[in-house]
Amino acid sequence: MDSDPVFDIIVVGSGAAGLTAAIESGSKRVLIVTKTGSFTSGSSPLAQGGIAASTGSDDSPDLHYDDTIKAGVFSGISDQISFLTQNGESAIENLIKLNMQFDKNEHGDLDRNKEAAHSRRRVLKAGGDATGRVLVETLYSEAVKRSNIHWKSNFFVYDLVLDGDTVQGVVGYSKDSGWQFIRSQRVILATGGLGQLFGHTTNPKEATGDSMAIALRSGLRLKEIEMVQFHPTALNVKNGDSLMLLTEALRGDGAILVKKDGTPFMGKYSPLKELAPRDVVSRGIWSEIINGFDVFLDLTKIDNIGDKFPTVTSFCLKVGLNPNIDLIPVTPAVHYVMGGVDINSILPKGLGVAGEAAYTGVHGANRLASNSLLECLVYGKSEALRVLKENHELIDFIPEYLSLSNIKSGEIIKKYRSDLQKIMYTYCGIIRNETLLEKGKVELKDLKTRLYKEKDDSESLEYSRVVCWLELLNMMDLGLSMIDSALYRKESRGAHYRDDYPEKSIKWDRIIVKELG
Repeated sequence: MDSDPVFDIIVVGSGAAGLTAAIESGSKRVLIVTKTGSFTSGSSPLAQGGIAASTGSDDSPDLHYDDTIKAGVFSGISDQISFLTQNGESAIENLIKLNMQFDKNEHGDLDRNKEAAHSRRRVLKAGGDATGRVLVETLYSEAVKRSNIHWKSNFFVYDLVLDGDTVQGVVGYSKDSGWQFIRSQRVILATGGLGQLFGHTTNPKEATGDSMAIALRSGLRLKEIEMVQFHPTALNVKNGDSLMLLTEALRGDGAILVKKDGTPFMGKYSPLKELAPRDVVSRGIWSEIINGFDVFLDLTKIDNIGDKFPTVTSFCLKVGLNPNIDLIPVTPAVHYVMGGVDINSILPKGLGVAGEAAYTGVHGANRLASNSLLECLVYGKSEALRVLKENHELIDFIPEYLSLSNIKSGEIIKKYRSDLQKIMYTYCGIIRNETLLEKGKVELKDLKTRLYKEKDDSESLEYSRVVCWLELLNMMDLGLSMIDSALYRKESRGAHYRDDYPEKSIKWDRIIVKELG
């Protein structure tokens, strides 16, 4: 196994959180690694809605706090939510200094949009519905200017290297040189979410929960990974490995959910109708689907949709649908996980976690729309600054690494990945209960056992095959962990809904130390 030169900090992942962490590391020697061939892939560039921040004269961090608490069904961590909302305006100011081109109104001011469960127009966009892409391009353009930031693509980080409670670096599989140990006192895990555990997801192919699986293998704590948010409106036309998200801002701008005959139905599920929190809208749509109805989004009431939502319009046209005329078929799809590696617990010295991989406590049981990119910016910065204060000795270390003697062929891996996704979507999906979850656990354990018994004589260790194999191992571990978490939480709250325990339980209430306005 080779060992690279020592870096002051290794950032695993190159989305909004990872790039922010690298930029905020000052003059330190930083290495950004990604398992893909691109440093601008992943979930962040796909974010359509925007960045929520209280920049308006009629808004405040306290109002943003209130909305976040309510959307999270009063189960977020109060201090962390305050930290997020209090740092919203400065995060936007930092992006403006980096020349991010936010959308402006006719007066040349920031154009503020309103999305579901927000009490104010506070969602800032760029490029209409291309905010995530513009954000990542802005951060990447800044990062590549900095000579202290180094880059390594096609490198799959599989394990943290720890000496007791101190970080010593990472072990990963490189396209060029196989297993490799890279030394560093500090590591930030920022590889994003785990949407690919499910058959229906808006997440890209690489969203396999790698950071969370790394944490599990290191004996660290995952928290609330049962809180999986289904985006209510994904275009119900398969696009490779994911479904195209139809941003919530469409409904904020007048789009209506209807049956095939044009009849609206959300009024029977919430007085807020289309602008109810995502979990409510998702269950409403799912209830219609399981009762035999196809569900559509009527976009015809949105004026100038091609200008306001160019990404959505372009994709609809590509699949033969005209949003000015046609009803657009939709289905709920896994979009975001509120849980992750618990940064509020005791972590090894030198370890940070940011973005969707982290459990910060800001989202509670249901993420408020457009808080995710803000979380990447705020915690990408704060986690970098925190770990850079931590110093410890690097020791002579020869880490262990995973044997690939039992790796399977690409076809076998693809089949088992598909089977895992079906199990998770069927038994740990939008509506759960003990019978379903226990059956899913049995089937997933059986799937894992059968995987290792599969015979495969191929000795090829082509990089793409190794990555798919390691992703599948991560997904197996995380699937079982998520099912166990969903079984343990015997209540319904936000994104976690159990029809055998349909009410909230005081066991999982958190004391809110700040009064709501």
